Amino acid sequence: REHGTAMMKDLFILGILSALYSMAVCKEMMADEKFELPCLIEANVTEADLKKFRSNGLKANEANANIKCMAKCLMEKREVLKKGVFDPEKVYADLIRMPELKGLEDQIKEAINICKTEKGANDCDTAFKITMCLREFKSRNI
Repeated sequence: REHGTAMMKDLFILGILSALYSMAVCKEMMADEKFELPCLIEANVTEADLKKFRSNGLKANEANANIKCMAKCLMEKREVLKKGVFDPEKVYADLIRMPELKGLEDQIKEAINICKTEKGANDCDTAFKITMCLREFKSRNI
């Protein structure tokens, strides 16, 4: 059980806006396997991949293609990425409904506006770059 809990923490770290979402719904998301586990399988991410990425401090340059595709899958399941196109309005609408994020609307909007322009070599890379941008913005500003 403890092993599975650590793995779920790693999984949702990679989710879209994981840093912002985790402030508000950490417990809820960790209990919600409907997105994380299918994406783990779909992206062919191994537990070793997650452990390595986590133990290296979630450094973007150390993420393999599978980790990046897991970010894409999570964004698609949450309907914030469709056919490679990021939907900043959907993300913002989802976040501002959370009572725990009340008062952070300006910071959330700024983060989304900065990070929505991230582009990668493919859809997986783009999704991962957006996720990492938002995570970095949160660590500096919120």
